[in-house]
Amino acid sequence: MQDARTGDREAFCHLVDLYWDRIRRWVFTLTHHAQEAEDLTQEVFLKAWVNLNKLEENGYFRAWLFRIARNLALDKRKRRTPPETGGVPIEALTAREGDPLDSVLCDEAEEMLQAACDKLPDNYRVAYLLWAQERLPFAELAEILGISEVNARWRVCQARQSLLRELAPLLEVRAR
Repeated sequence: MQDARTGDREAFCHLVDLYWDRIRRWVFTLTHHAQEAEDLTQEVFLKAWVNLNKLEENGYFRAWLFRIARNLALDKRKRRTPPETGGVPIEALTAREGDPLDSVLCDEAEEMLQAACDKLPDNYRVAYLLWAQERLPFAELAEILGISEVNARWRVCQARQSLLRELAPLLEVRAR
């Protein structure tokens, strides 16, 4: 991080390598469009490179990146006129290996979870996905979202409860 701040492009490239997939995956969960997620991810790292000197000395780079990504995705949503449809699931961007039946069942479960996540209010969904997919601590999650840590915990809790209510009938059927 320190080398990147001094203009070392290789050091910044290393940071891009570390965070690219994570940022793209999270932006995809916000946009539901693979190409848009790719474009916004590029914008995130361009903005980070240009503004690297503005990051506080003891600032958390990861939280800062996710905050940039969130802000860019929200700006993009505000500029969008008609809602876009379609898109390629992020899972389709990565190859799966193994038993075809397991792959079909996994795809089905992911679709059900994605549909349930899509029904969550945005503020719950964003907090939950940062917590569940990125495994961010609540303090960092709160910093990204610009809320208190207690509020971050509450949003994740509410999201989990909503998902459980939504998926409960499906979970009961599978348990039998």
